[in-house]
Amino acid sequence: MQELTKKIPESSEPAPTLRDLYNQMGPRNGLAARVVEHLAATGTTVALSTVFNVIYGRSNHAVITDAFLTVVAAEKQRRADVAARTRALAE
Repeated sequence: MQELTKKIPESSEPAPTLRDLYNQMGPRNGLAARVVEHLAATGTTVALSTVFNVIYGRSNHAVITDAFLTVVAAEKQRRADVAARTRALAE
């Protein structure tokens, strides 16, 4: 019977959470406010505290999670562009 069950090896590192992503972006990054603005542009009204509750894992709203991931991706791209432009101008 033991041969039929195969354990799937678990990753030694847990998957990153929204809070991990938020913390990676540095202190006072303004991401939560940009999520509120992003959702307002699509016609969805949410409070800043609701966004923080989703980031910290206290509640789960798919729309807010998607908006947060979109804003983080855009911010990472912006930072990469700034770094590339800085390197290009330093030469």
